[in-house]
Amino acid sequence: MRIGIDIRAVGYQRTGDETYTLQLIKSLEKIDSENQYFLYTDVSSEKEVKKVKQLLSLTNGNFRIISVSPSQKMFWTMYSLPKQAKKDKLDILHVQYITPLFLSKNIKLVTTIHDVSFTRFPEFINKKDLFLLRLFIKMSLKKADKIIAVSKFTRNEIIDVYKVDKNKVAVIYNGGVAEEFKKPISNEDVLEFRKKYDIMESYLLFLGTLQPRKNIPFLIDSFVGLKRKYKNNQKIDNLTLVLRGSKNGHNYDNRIDEILEKIELKYPGIYKQIKFVDYISNEEIPLIFKGATAFCFTSVYEGFGLPLLESMSVGVPVIANEGSCFPEIIGDAGMLYDDKNSNDFIEKTKQLIEDGFLRRKLIEKGLGRVKFFSWDKNAEQTINLYKIIIN
Repeated sequence: MRIGIDIRAVGYQRTGDETYTLQLIKSLEKIDSENQYFLYTDVSSEKEVKKVKQLLSLTNGNFRIISVSPSQKMFWTMYSLPKQAKKDKLDILHVQYITPLFLSKNIKLVTTIHDVSFTRFPEFINKKDLFLLRLFIKMSLKKADKIIAVSKFTRNEIIDVYKVDKNKVAVIYNGGVAEEFKKPISNEDVLEFRKKYDIMESYLLFLGTLQPRKNIPFLIDSFVGLKRKYKNNQKIDNLTLVLRGSKNGHNYDNRIDEILEKIELKYPGIYKQIKFVDYISNEEIPLIFKGATAFCFTSVYEGFGLPLLESMSVGVPVIANEGSCFPEIIGDAGMLYDDKNSNDFIEKTKQLIEDGFLRRKLIEKGLGRVKFFSWDKNAEQTINLYKIIIN
């Protein structure tokens, strides 16, 4: 088979989309020496293409990176990409979300949908993105020969919102953690990392984009509530909240600045214990997880929630809200709270901090849960889906 994959997300720090693309291709390369892969990027400068090549670490001659221009986003998707796909005589084209609407009839089309949060929480999306998603996703799902949903939750959402034939939507779970998380992590490495970023107190961690649906104001407000309710509890007094995400990122939640201003005025001591870490390298991400007391994922809507697995893989317990895909991904290996109840979050977080038996139990279960998810398994199931479409 001649398979084309849209790899525009690679190199842009787009979190979930980039992780999916990187890990899928790395695993496909590892297990598939039979099919031909054409990896389409919209970057053209030698420096940018080199960066993409380094990130993918390609050694298999069956995988080729192809620069497609012009790079204007929608023009690239609707015109440049299908034109190149036809030139390369593809059997299958695999994209994420929005598909070309006019594609050679000989080419089968697959799209991966991570979530449809914009249909449930349109207020969390900027108007331009919302307009494009509303305009093109419905048409894309109709055009696609197969739709990959990254969880049962996402599959059910796609079917419910868009009334898609359930046989058209396949669940292929995202894989587990990247190779960086499988390497041994020493206490010395964690200590050096914490010194570098001046995070010397015990800390709760959030890692991800700072978009509105991540519900960071709820996390910050609950952290303040935890500190105030259990003042003079030494473990909680010394606790810091670390948020790894860029304030310059796409669709930044301005409510974060508003709540921080209020906290700085009213609780300056607690304000100093809320720390933002903008950029760290891929190699350092396991270290920021490993140093945490717990990982707090307060997002109100996710299609999968990979950071939960990343945290559990290094032996750090997780807490997430009881809605969305989280019960499906965590199983019984983490804490779930009512996302409309800050006090529920506070009490369960305190329990995670203080209850040694509970921590050990969740850490053990978390390490086992992570083994259920694998990028090699994801790649195998994706290839099988390609074969089903062709046959």
